[in-house]
Amino acid sequence: MAEDYSYLGSGIIVIREWNTADPFLEIGNVSAYTVAPQTNTLELADYQNPGGGTASRVDRVTGYNLNYTFHDFNPENFARATRGKASSIAAGTVPDELVLAVPGSYAPLSRLASEVTAVKPVTGATIYEAGKDYRFERGMLFIPAGSAIVAPSVAGTPNIKVTFKNAELGHVEAAVTSQKFYEMQFYGANEARGGKMVRLVAHKVTGGVIESMGLIGNEFGAGSVPGALLKDASKATGSDKSAYFYWQQEK
Repeated sequence: MAEDYSYLGSGIIVIREWNTADPFLEIGNVSAYTVAPQTNTLELADYQNPGGGTASRVDRVTGYNLNYTFHDFNPENFARATRGKASSIAAGTVPDELVLAVPGSYAPLSRLASEVTAVKPVTGATIYEAGKDYRFERGMLFIPAGSAIVAPSVAGTPNIKVTFKNAELGHVEAAVTSQKFYEMQFYGANEARGGKMVRLVAHKVTGGVIESMGLIGNEFGAGSVPGALLKDASKATGSDKSAYFYWQQEK
């Protein structure tokens, strides 16, 4: 009786920029990882018989799509999928930041604040009263109606100074880099065969752009990233070596 090679997989994906000696980083929790060959079908009709049919057919492989869906919304994953740059902002205090504040509206700050320690007029030292003249909400300020803070005489001109604290922040500037290529490796376990190990190594993957960023919803957030495998000529060192990817599994 033939051995059962059914497959039910789970595992991790590690990634680094292509053609570098950078360390591999784990993407995190990934719910989908697929390699999908793309083909162009050429058919020759059977012109010799009135019943028709196909005399010959060739399916040419035109490429390989590689798609994955991540659930760890960390700066590195977002930067990679938005052609951005990730950085860290150290925890600290921002003194006397100039801010536009209008009663009945929110006043965002330059950083996501963890605490506001003082709010003053731009031209004075009077300290506005928390809870009455302003409220600290969602990392920014809300200026209620009836606040001693009045709208600026020149629209759009900062009219208060805010001193606040911020926790350490991950920061991503999106759409500031060109497309990059990556090396990706999948290490998994086939649960249908008692956890035998499997591995897929993709030599050169185009850095796809995230399809959407669902920041509000009823389900856990997911970032779906479509990409493709490209030829890595350095890997095709012989007629039996793939320039695209290889697969390994425990027997």
